[in-house]
Amino acid sequence: MLFLFGAPGVGKGTQAELLIAKYNFKKFSMGDVLREEVALESPVGKSVEEFLENGILAPDNIVFEIVEDYVLENLEHHILFDGFPRNLNQALELEKLLARHNKKIGIAIELQLPQEEIVKRTLARAYCSRCGAVYNEMTSPSKFPNICDNCGSILVKRKDDNLEVITNRLKIYEKMTRPLSEYYKSLGVYVPVDASGSKEDVLQRIVQVIDGIIK
Repeated sequence: MLFLFGAPGVGKGTQAELLIAKYNFKKFSMGDVLREEVALESPVGKSVEEFLENGILAPDNIVFEIVEDYVLENLEHHILFDGFPRNLNQALELEKLLARHNKKIGIAIELQLPQEEIVKRTLARAYCSRCGAVYNEMTSPSKFPNICDNCGSILVKRKDDNLEVITNRLKIYEKMTRPLSEYYKSLGVYVPVDASGSKEDVLQRIVQVIDGIIK
């Protein structure tokens, strides 16, 4: 099991997509799942929509039920957890779940960037309104401004990609998620990775870590 975490805007989603293509991981992204539930107007989506719009973490009881279902459906696969767990309680519960099924944490990679760079990157993000492809004017722009390379649809901004929400999400990350660094260090699986530069640069650093462990 691979855990990829870091502050909002460091490029977790981009790197997760590149890694699943390279290593054939199954990817679990809590943010993607919750946004999909909101779009579907499901009971779960309605219960978490306000949290997402304000940059607040959804309650543990809601998110862990989703995680447990996914893990049980994919026990035979190597799973890449993108941005989950987001607090120590979730990490402890997930470790218990994995242990019950003779699974364990392989590596926990924290992508790191200065806060001012994170803000700039997040404000530069855009998403395809049709296929969901992610772009960034700074690190991975589309070939033509505001047009998706994959399907030609218009690129849009997420409602929560504004300065007020970004600042709040960074504060929450420092308070709730940053302690995971020490937790994973105690397990001997923590590796920090510099997330600056192009997506290819960052991918190369992550691959070096993963391949080093595999070998």
